[in-house]
Amino acid sequence: MAITDIVAGNGDRAPRRVGVRIAWFIAIWSVSTTVFFGVASLLHLIVPH
Repeated sequence: MAITDIVAGNGDRAPRRVGVRIAWFIAIWSVSTTVFFGVASLLHLIVPH
């Protein structure tokens, strides 16, 4: 189940169980946080201070 399938339309194909929705939220939050810190680390290495 791709995230684009979930957000497409008005949510009819979204997971019904609350646990699955919470797991998707945690997964998306974790990935976005990891990407943010990765980009911040690269910028810290590139930009002199």
